[in-house]
Amino acid sequence: MTALEDLDTAVQELRTEGDRSTFTHKLGHIVGVLGTIPDWPPGHLTPADMERLRTLADEAVDAIERRIDSAEDSDDVQQRLAGTVYEVRRRMEAVEIWFKHYTSDS
Repeated sequence: MTALEDLDTAVQELRTEGDRSTFTHKLGHIVGVLGTIPDWPPGHLTPADMERLRTLADEAVDAIERRIDSAEDSDDVQQRLAGTVYEVRRRMEAVEIWFKHYTSDS
């Protein structure tokens, strides 16, 4: 399984996860994978892969926002989840910069 397939599976599972502990564990995994992408070798992602990655990041943010809106968790957990939305977006921005850097050299 590639890292992109792993990320895809984790995001799809996140969308349906009800248990807080499992949800946050999967979310941590997703954030961790996003953080490794700028360390990948140039050319590791195709433009189609990058588009899928953008969609997955948006789906992860949507799942987090739905979890927050459900009010199932304490205020402290909801606040940390809101911070994770920022972190997903920040890491995707780093991926975008990395991708543009290596695709502009071609």
